Amino acid sequence: MSQIKDIFERATIRGIADYLLFGTGPDKDDRDYEERMDEIYQRFETAVAKYDSNPNSELLDLRNELTSETASVYMEIGLQIGILLMQEIKKNIDREN
Repeated sequence: MSQIKDIFERATIRGIADYLLFGTGPDKDDRDYEERMDEIYQRFETAVAKYDSNPNSELLDLRNELTSETASVYMEIGLQIGILLMQEIKKNIDREN
């Protein structure tokens, strides 16, 4: 029974994403999305400030572009994966009927 409970504990969006992206189980980090993003943005801005104190640094603008494009690509990939999973589920249900 413990194995079944473990499966359901790992069956989260983040757990599935971590496995698909990194081949690992879910991260134990329980911060919400905003907290996770705010923390890494702040760390990046602090690092950039060591090299460029300009608050309108080109590096910060490029970071925003990179983040935006990366999010867009992963969203598209995620939607396609979701559709493929739905098709497989439908095929399995049809096979059972």
